[in-house]
Amino acid sequence: MLQVLYRMFNEFSDIGAENIIAADGALGIASFVVVVVGSVGIGTLLGLAGSFSARFTSHMRTMEPMIVVVIPYIAFLVAEMFHLSGILS
Repeated sequence: MLQVLYRMFNEFSDIGAENIIAADGALGIASFVVVVVGSVGIGTLLGLAGSFSARFTSHMRTMEPMIVVVIPYIAFLVAEMFHLSGILS
C-alpha cells in the first residue's frame, strides 16, 4: 500500500511539479484503491474458505491448526503474487 504511494510520489518528482496534470493524480489514487480493495478481497475470500474448511475439520485435531496457520500465509502469497499488499490480505 505504501509502496504504491511511494512509487506515485517518486514518479511525480521525476516528472516535475510543473508537468503533473490532474489525470496523473487520479491514476495514482485509482492504483491505490485497486491495491487496497484487491488485497482485502483476496484476504476475505481466503478467510471465508479457511473458516468454512475449519468448520468441517473440528473433529480432526491435527488438521484444524494447520488450516488456521496455512490459509493466512496462502492469502499473503496470493496477494503478493498479484503485486498487491500481502499485509492487508
